[in-house]
Amino acid sequence: MGRSTQRPKAIQDLLKRGSAALKKEDWFQAEELLSKATGMLRSRMEWGCLADTIEQLHTARKGRRKAALASRSAIRIIEEDPGDKPDIERGRVLFQPPMVGADARRYGLEARAQEVAVAVICREPTTQLGEIPVVAIAPGATVRVKIDPPKSESKPSAAWFRSAIDALGQEAVAMDQIDLETPKRVDRLLALIDAVPDSVAPHERLVEVCREAADHA
Repeated sequence: MGRSTQRPKAIQDLLKRGSAALKKEDWFQAEELLSKATGMLRSRMEWGCLADTIEQLHTARKGRRKAALASRSAIRIIEEDPGDKPDIERGRVLFQPPMVGADARRYGLEARAQEVAVAVICREPTTQLGEIPVVAIAPGATVRVKIDPPKSESKPSAAWFRSAIDALGQEAVAMDQIDLETPKRVDRLLALIDAVPDSVAPHERLVEVCREAADHA
């Protein structure tokens, strides 16, 4: 059941500042503030407000993703440890073996900390059937899906890169456990959007689940 108690000032402040950052198209600030608000609203089971906040968070992430994918630079392929403070440039980044999903996640988090618009995916070794697994991780979630390889593995296209992001998002939605009680289901989806922050579908699913919960609270 949702809670109707007075919302703490700390949450109200985060929501106000996050909304203001969105209006200024300060995607990084908005994402940081709204992410914090999301966790606090979840703990209070304020499903309706959480749905609204996830929508705003998604708007911030879409703005950051659009800036990253608008880059005309070739996809940067990383096969060696870039270090703790890598030189990050706007655009698309593909991690591939021997790098793993955890390396790609750290890079993405560092890019956000530096406020550089970057879209990151990680591929694993090609399967015997010629498919490429792409993977994304976060605490409590691992998303993995097999896709067709790019026409040129040394120079993957922007279209292939985008399709990989979308495939991860669709797989994340498929991992939604509809038989779980609402709090656990929301937690699962929160972990999934953390793993695939640039994917559209799981954000939309989480908003739907929260709105349904609010309607039945």
